[in-house]
Amino acid sequence: MAVLNNWSPPRVSQMLVDSDLSIPSPYKIYAARLQGFTGAALLLYGGNGGSCGYISDNAKLVLTGHLQTDGIRERTVGNKIAFPNGLKTDVIDDNGAGTIDILESVALATGKSASVDSLLTDGISERTGSANISLNSKLLVDNIGEKTASHGIVFDDDIQAQEDFEAMLTQDYLSADDGTVVRWTSASEETAVNPGLSPGVVIKTVTVPAEYADPNCSFRVLYSHKTTSAIQGRCRVAINGIPVGAGIISDTTYEDSSEVVTGVTAGDTIDIMSWSESGSDLTAYVKDFIVKSADSIYHPVGASPTWT
Repeated sequence: MAVLNNWSPPRVSQMLVDSDLSIPSPYKIYAARLQGFTGAALLLYGGNGGSCGYISDNAKLVLTGHLQTDGIRERTVGNKIAFPNGLKTDVIDDNGAGTIDILESVALATGKSASVDSLLTDGISERTGSANISLNSKLLVDNIGEKTASHGIVFDDDIQAQEDFEAMLTQDYLSADDGTVVRWTSASEETAVNPGLSPGVVIKTVTVPAEYADPNCSFRVLYSHKTTSAIQGRCRVAINGIPVGAGIISDTTYEDSSEVVTGVTAGDTIDIMSWSESGSDLTAYVKDFIVKSADSIYHPVGASPTWT
């Protein structure tokens, strides 16, 4: 094999290529710069020969296909990534922070809608000046709260809504705390034969009226109870059939019990339940069921709540 002494790779100041230049793997081209011809774009091709884009003469990267990437970051720290003509996507998700901050106004085009579980904002205003905010059908949200603590929610124009929504805004809004005023009472004796093991069965019940819209109402519950077994008989308070009170041993003669239930709201049932500790046969009795509270009225319209 011939050997060249004192040989070094040739140095090329200019190279004119008039046919395809093939550099097989794993060889590479090392270059500080790649530049297209003056006035022409630098074309980019995939392995199948199809064009995937180009770098224009004014230094813009244009992709003719999709951009598949795990992230898009600003070039200069503190700058933003601009989409001047819009961004089309099916999902926008946070990057681990748990929230997405929208720093500017969001305008929904005519006929479009937004569906959210929770809306936190300092204000809701119309898109077009003096156009008002119109709820043509329903506003379905789980919660509307201010974005900034103690800021409140400002509606800078009238809200146009259906009559049922207006009625809800003006109905009685009651909150209840432990108190001494009797709200409901049932003196009749009710029985449960062989209520079984815990949680047992509901013997007496009452439904909290719709006016108690506060989700954290508290009521004092009083009742008298007994069973035919002083050893196995038990009794307690429940909400919606779910026990919340401590189990109380029921004697064979009537005894009085009192307990405060919390976290109660309109539509909930306050129940008295009984069961047998061992599941053995017995009969439970409850009477003089009373509910007391100290109410606060926020939107009175003169109607008295009806306990059923």
